[in-house]
Amino acid sequence: MSNKSKLPILKKLYIYSLDNIYILNVLLIPFSFIYFLINLIKKYFFSNNKANTVPVIVIGNLTVGGTGKTSLVIWLCNYFSSRKYNIGVISGGYKTNKPNELEIVGKYSKANNVGDEAILIYKKTNAIICKSKNRKDAYEYLVDNYSLDIIISDDGLTHYKLNRNINIVIVKETKPFGNGLLLPAGPLREIPYSISKYDNIIFNKSKNSDLPGFFYEISNVKSLSNNQEIRISELSGTTVHLVTAIANPDLLVKSLKKFNIDLILHIYPDHYLLSKDDYNFNDNYKILMTEKDFVKCANFNLKNAFYIPTKIVVDNDIKIMLNNKISNLLKL
Repeated sequence: MSNKSKLPILKKLYIYSLDNIYILNVLLIPFSFIYFLINLIKKYFFSNNKANTVPVIVIGNLTVGGTGKTSLVIWLCNYFSSRKYNIGVISGGYKTNKPNELEIVGKYSKANNVGDEAILIYKKTNAIICKSKNRKDAYEYLVDNYSLDIIISDDGLTHYKLNRNINIVIVKETKPFGNGLLLPAGPLREIPYSISKYDNIIFNKSKNSDLPGFFYEISNVKSLSNNQEIRISELSGTTVHLVTAIANPDLLVKSLKKFNIDLILHIYPDHYLLSKDDYNFNDNYKILMTEKDFVKCANFNLKNAFYIPTKIVVDNDIKIMLNNKISNLLKL
């Protein structure tokens, strides 16, 4: 399929990788210097230091995609909502038709207009979600039109026009900086030492890790046809098509293989708008996807297909940190 991600192929051919340094990575290093200079200019000349009237939490990472930002945003929305806070969310509209246009996400919003992540947050929370690549405009719109206690930006660590009260940086437990090179030679948006300037570093980790952060709980899957849940262990020993368009499928694949599932992989670029044809296979094997993929194909009437509900478990220490910081901010 022409839309499948080319990165695994390039990695297998030892040409380009985000985790290792191959020939194409080396050739792209001059462009990494250009990226670094552009980012430096943006940071020092276009940063917004105007005080926020509503506190802003930015959930970001130092690398491109795949650390669990949206999952943590969903958890934060529900966590703060349970404490009676009114929450707004800014979603960047990456790979949408008109990313710079403001749109409040609702029941009839489409993934190609607001993004799969925005729809997933809408379905999983009670937050007000505003889609716009211009996060400063989205913030101002939310403040002017809604009574909110906290605004969360899904991504946006290097969007300096949006002032923020709290940065939360998510780091992968394994190979947190990939090959250690800046974009496009590697996965980094900032040089690794810059992590020291951020106070709130949390890890997307394994369940038994002692690092501060959260882990994904994969225990059940839901049927697309009747919404019934089955234990994922029921797929053990079977062959399953995994169809996904997420930024870092390696973590998902690794987790699923622990259940002794024989996976036939169909990996697409992050945010790729899956079509019904992408699920047509000449066999009777079950089809598995993430909940982020599911929101793009909910109307396809797929048979024998299941999705993995988005669920993370957050350390108590992280909850205490968040409670303290938000309480102090709302006192100001």
